[in-house]
Amino acid sequence: MPCFLQKQALLASSVLFFTLSSHAWGQTGSLTSSSTLLPLKKQSVKKPLPVSQPKPAQNVTAREAEEVLVTSERRTESPQNIGSSLSVIGGKTLQTRNVNNVFDLQYLTPSLQVTPQFGSGQPAFAIRGIGFNDYASNNAPTVGVYVDEVANPVPFATNGMMFDISRVEVLRGPQGTLYGRNTTGGAINYILNKPTSTFHTGGGVQYGRFDSAKIDGYISGPITDKLRYRLSGETQQGGDWQRNSAGLGLGRVNRGAARLLLDYEASDTLKFEFNLHGSRDRSDANGLHLYSPMSAFNALNASAPVYAVSSDRYQTNWGTSPEFAKQLGINANTKPFSHIDVGGVSFRVEKKLPFATITDLLSYDNMQRQEYMNFDAWQGNLADVAFKTRANVLANELRLTSPNKQRLTWVGGIYYAHQYMNDRYQSGFADLYGFDRDLRYSQFVNTISGFGQATYHVTDKLRFTGGFRIEHESRKLSNMASYQIVNSAITNPGNVLRSQSTDFTLPSGKFEVQYNPIRNNMLYASFTRGIKSGGFTTYNSNAVGVSSAPFKPESLLAYEVGNKFSLPEQHLRLNVAGFYYDYSNQQIQSATLNQETGLVGSIVNAPRSHMYGGEIEAEWHPLPGLTLSQSAGFAVGAFDRFSSLYSAHVVNGLYVGDYRNRKGESLPFPKFTVNGSVSYNWSIGDYFLTTGMDYSLRSTYHSLFGTRYNVAGYTLWGANIGFGPKDGKWSVAAFGKNIFDKKYDVERNYFVDGANIALAGMPATWGVRLSVNY
Repeated sequence: MPCFLQKQALLASSVLFFTLSSHAWGQTGSLTSSSTLLPLKKQSVKKPLPVSQPKPAQNVTAREAEEVLVTSERRTESPQNIGSSLSVIGGKTLQTRNVNNVFDLQYLTPSLQVTPQFGSGQPAFAIRGIGFNDYASNNAPTVGVYVDEVANPVPFATNGMMFDISRVEVLRGPQGTLYGRNTTGGAINYILNKPTSTFHTGGGVQYGRFDSAKIDGYISGPITDKLRYRLSGETQQGGDWQRNSAGLGLGRVNRGAARLLLDYEASDTLKFEFNLHGSRDRSDANGLHLYSPMSAFNALNASAPVYAVSSDRYQTNWGTSPEFAKQLGINANTKPFSHIDVGGVSFRVEKKLPFATITDLLSYDNMQRQEYMNFDAWQGNLADVAFKTRANVLANELRLTSPNKQRLTWVGGIYYAHQYMNDRYQSGFADLYGFDRDLRYSQFVNTISGFGQATYHVTDKLRFTGGFRIEHESRKLSNMASYQIVNSAITNPGNVLRSQSTDFTLPSGKFEVQYNPIRNNMLYASFTRGIKSGGFTTYNSNAVGVSSAPFKPESLLAYEVGNKFSLPEQHLRLNVAGFYYDYSNQQIQSATLNQETGLVGSIVNAPRSHMYGGEIEAEWHPLPGLTLSQSAGFAVGAFDRFSSLYSAHVVNGLYVGDYRNRKGESLPFPKFTVNGSVSYNWSIGDYFLTTGMDYSLRSTYHSLFGTRYNVAGYTLWGANIGFGPKDGKWSVAAFGKNIFDKKYDVERNYFVDGANIALAGMPATWGVRLSVNY
């Protein structure tokens, strides 16, 4: 039975429409949605300001972008001095554009795609086409997600609420010589707002279409002259935007989160940071819609009926059998739901020594996933699924960082993480195949690595960077059982795998050269090798030993060149980058063969593939108060050596596989991603008025499983307006997303033959917000 997932697809247009950063409210971290910001007047690295409240809007000149220093290189640095392609999205931009979760980030930065797997709460990340599609919980992503340097390797736990954030740094390309974990696609770093040295408080209330509401707030200040705190939180409610054929709503949000930060400066050379955080989600799940007639019954029996479906992509359906509902402990008419809870703590110690700064970062996170979904968009029990997952991650990173003002700067460290997961995945097929399935297992992952990177400044204009990492990881499955259930009875009690393990020890590294031929212009070229962990396919199967055979780690050789250039007098910044990737053992969702039962859904390795492309990011301030910015990403790729199993036939009572040579076939990701916006600041006495528009474009996604599952490209437009005093004490604002009400899908797939399902993108939405800040 095929159980494949695939990625969404998106649209492209190559017209250059300049766009805006929404930094008119004067918050620190108010960046363009696509480009990194520094003052256009110079590119020197300034000493960070003392911890304090963000400056009000009048402190930023009308034609000067606000200075931003990033920490993606494990030291405070101007993004224009970093020899890699990265984007920075400021906290105010996230608020102005109403970015509520990780799925919305893709519309603010180039070459990033984030897809909810089959509409579930499990995100699949891809940067420059480097992604990993898997609706199961147990495998590592190709893109690392970090919150204040703490890595989260469990994908479903990265879809948290985004509140009280200073900025988001999106790095493109393999990472690992500076970061706790190794990735082939890139990294997304969330940088939180820190406790302040003086008392401040603020918050906001928001109301939007579909009766959606959001309330957030923070309070921050000193407890003593050495101890500071910051307490923040957010709640989101309402917003059901889908309906079933009976008129019942789906899509209601019910989630909340809170965070406590404590900073203690014991002395000028010793500092402690504490982070306690938690979130609780009791929301409805996304509903899927059928985009072609329901022929699942006909696929098994030619005389069975084919059912017409609604042309309304916002109509969804759900429901299951009483027997499967009993197995899940729900009612047969229960709405699909996605309940994800996360809680954890981190503790950071930083000690400055004469020759280096030593940092130790200890973290622990516990996360739970409980979801019930209908992967058939049908009222019966054709392809209903449920996930019940518990996981925890304990990690520690110890590193040394040299002082900044030296000819040779370096970072070196050791990273260790232990991950435990207990998972149960249930599938209801009784109305179609006459049985249900119940998969259970535990997984243990241990990772240890040593990493380091050094930069040598040959002259003021020329510098070389080299990095190395060696990583060992072991993964073990324990007591994996995939039971088939008919009339409440298990029919295959022996389908159990007591133990399965895999491990690797692999190196990765980086070499980079940077050169400044003239002032405000930096050229760079780099070569990087990245790796991504192997793992196990944990789908239900009658041959659990076959389906769970480990797949290999993938590796990526990345070649990148770029130019970061600014013209201060013209108030213009332009960054370009080009890359070529040589891919080995790419992890692909496909199938393997069981000679007794036929095809088994499985993740396999494509031996060789390649891709190439690039990005462009521009920002321009042609007039006082006017900000234009634009970003675009382009990527193409193909398999060089890969034969995939697509069907099977019986010979002498055993199944024999039919393979398809996919050499030369395009890799499945959108070729174009384009984002832009424009805004204008109007000065009205002691007040300001900000107006802006933005757009995001994605090209068509071409599926590996045939044109039926391609996702058409689309362009979404948004707008915002805000008014408030220049001292930033309060503001009122309004926003619109998908203002032209584009009808589009973000994913198309199938879980059982004949039930072609899609996840619709949201229709036009709007909201109004009142904020205060003291």
